[in-house]
Amino acid sequence: MRKALTAIALAATLALPAMAHIKDKDVNQSKEAVKALEAGVEALKAGEFQKAVDAFTRAIEIGDMNAQNEKAAYMNRGIAYGQLKQCQSAVPDFDKALEIGGDDALGYIQRAECQSELGQTAPAVADAKKAVAMTPDNADYAKLFCAITFNGKVYAEAGPACENVVVRFDPTSKELTQASAQAYDVSGNKPKAKEMWTKLLALDPSSEAAKQGIKRNS
Repeated sequence: MRKALTAIALAATLALPAMAHIKDKDVNQSKEAVKALEAGVEALKAGEFQKAVDAFTRAIEIGDMNAQNEKAAYMNRGIAYGQLKQCQSAVPDFDKALEIGGDDALGYIQRAECQSELGQTAPAVADAKKAVAMTPDNADYAKLFCAITFNGKVYAEAGPACENVVVRFDPTSKELTQASAQAYDVSGNKPKAKEMWTKLLALDPSSEAAKQGIKRNS
């Protein structure tokens, strides 16, 4: 990043772990597997993440689940691994869940968060972009996409991603407005950079970064 710009580290994390739903009204699957799956969901809700991993693992080992529940077992175990900061184990579970169930915004955004933590910026950006396209009204997903692109220095994506959050979800955020301005600035989009620096100056009239940004891009 240019020395004239202020460094910003955006939080790249989902506020709460969402969960894949289970379906237990199917006589053609193991009751024990479903019971283990349900125990895992309860543990995940309670924040007992290792207990959740153990329960979902039992469900997977028992098997004999329908496709929806098999997907839920892998997806939720991946989420629990992610909460334990064990992303090396979480990513293969998200891979498997997406393989079983096809396109799924939850799977993409959860995998993106872990890929970002592992420094796998390109796939993280691709997955987060898919999730946002599938669920454009989800503010948490949009904010995570902004953070992943900005922190990963993918500025051509970060400019519009962070601007989208400001315009649609958080118009008074000085941090996100500055992130968008800086990303546009670094990527050479002078008109958009000036526009976002001007928005930042309106939010924070004392911002030297905004004043310099407007001057630099005029």
